Formats: sequence, structure tokens, C-alpha cells
Amino acid sequence: MDIYTSRCLSRAKTITKDSSHPGFDLFDLLPSGRRYRCIRTKTNSFKNSFFPKAITTLNSRMD
Repeated sequence: MDIYTSRCLSRAKTITKDSSHPGFDLFDLLPSGRRYRCIRTKTNSFKNSFFPKAITTLNSRMD
């Protein structure tokens, strides 16, 4: 695991545990409770931001 992936996972895990974090609502579990819902993005700047990449990384590590 590279440095980016490990830091991304640790930041995402702390955000999912902190309900007062502004990005907490972006991490929405699917009904199965195993994976997170992918965020629909309209702009490239949001698509390339931390949150969609963190959700993709979390989902790939949960398999």
C-alpha cells in the first residue's frame, strides 16, 4: 500500500466516525451495509477531489 492510499483510508475512516465533520454525509452506506454509495458528480473539480477517491478506495479495500 502506498502513502496516498494509506493516508486516504485513515482520513476517510476518521470522517466516517465523526458525525460533526462537514463531509460525514457524503459517506452514505448502501442498504447492504458493506460498501459506500458512489457520489454523483457534475463537475470535474469535484470528481477529482478527495471524497469520491476516498469512497472508491474504501470500497476497494472492503472486498
